[in-house]
Amino acid sequence: MTKKRTAQYQLTKQFLLIFLGVLLVMNLLYVVAASRFVYEFVENKAKSIVSTLKREQNQETDWEKMIDTFVSKKDDDALIVETNEGKVFFSNESKEVFHELEEGRSFKILKNIVLSDDELYYVVEEKANDFSFKLAVNAEMATELVSGMIFISLILNLMAVIFGSVLIYFSMRRWSNKLSVMSQEIAQVDLMKQAELTIPDNPIEISNVATAFNQLLKEQKESIEREKQFITNASHDIRTPLAAIRGHVQLIKRRGESHPEVIPNSIDFIDKESKRLETLSNQLLTLEREDLTTPKEMINLSELLLYEIEKVQSLTTFEFITEVKNDVSYFGRKGEFQQIFQNLIENAIKYSPGETKIKIALKETTSTITFTVSDYGLGISDKEKERVFERFYRVDNSRTSQTEGSGIGLSIVEKIVSSYRGTIDIKNNEPKGTIFKVNLPKT
Repeated sequence: MTKKRTAQYQLTKQFLLIFLGVLLVMNLLYVVAASRFVYEFVENKAKSIVSTLKREQNQETDWEKMIDTFVSKKDDDALIVETNEGKVFFSNESKEVFHELEEGRSFKILKNIVLSDDELYYVVEEKANDFSFKLAVNAEMATELVSGMIFISLILNLMAVIFGSVLIYFSMRRWSNKLSVMSQEIAQVDLMKQAELTIPDNPIEISNVATAFNQLLKEQKESIEREKQFITNASHDIRTPLAAIRGHVQLIKRRGESHPEVIPNSIDFIDKESKRLETLSNQLLTLEREDLTTPKEMINLSELLLYEIEKVQSLTTFEFITEVKNDVSYFGRKGEFQQIFQNLIENAIKYSPGETKIKIALKETTSTITFTVSDYGLGISDKEKERVFERFYRVDNSRTSQTEGSGIGLSIVEKIVSSYRGTIDIKNNEPKGTIFKVNLPKT
């Protein structure tokens, strides 16, 4: 039962069905052509005899002696001639032949053909000037010839089917073996190791499947590695403030009574680190869930951006150079655009040590809304540009808290922008620094 489900068996079966169908059509056409040949053969023979008989018109023919010369005795042809005087002449055995033909079967589609005792006759009845005649031409010789050819054709067809099925069965084995090898390799794939399928040179369909599967394996491995790195980084970012909080709790327990002056500092530190944990948790939730509960609405992005700049301005000494077009509106969720603005502005501040200027622009065309944040800070190398949107990745590649933040902000921005079918690009600023450019389609 399993063997019948193999590709080798199924392909061989399909080939045989197609091959048998083609042979059937060809044999039917051959039978039609052979039947046409038999019909034309006896028709031409009959016309030849009729033509000879008509040359005897107005001749004083001795029909009694000559009648057998017009037909072939060995082919069992038959002829009856009746003169105008009423005399009737019969060729050899013609009485018996015509008696049998009277009980024979005729065919509407085959004119003049009569079947009698499994023999075919072509029957013609005509009248000349001084006599009339009835002719029956036996088609047995032509029929036997054609039957023999059909029999030989069937034998050849049978041999072709047998040898063809064997040939295609073993030819299909090569393809089937490649599929079997691929199946075994898939069963043995270990995503934790550097495994991939063997790509055959042909057929191209199997080669394409193997190539596509290898690409899928590669993407799965990369996804697993990213998840492992995500877990490692998340654990580190959560463990570090927890360890610090626990350390200060232990400090308060040990020295709180004897040195109460340490308590306020420890509480401030615990408060700061707990807020950091809260922020990290909220960012992780934002990154992993879709906000489908908040309905979209028409938002004035110009007012929202200026409000976010004003909030940040009160907490920093940076000078913000703004180029914000008035009343730029967009259909979306206000909270998501607040996160885009906040994260990109805060990112520019964090990576611009010693610099005091950040340029922010909001522009609009007939089809696109563009939000740009340009800083004059450290800049980002081309290699790092490819990774800045990864979770927990930091440009300084540091796992310490020297640079504040969780490394999730840009991942959140990238996810939100993608949900609006937008794009976010990173370019170098001149003479130094980085430009983040968000493009959002209007429709």
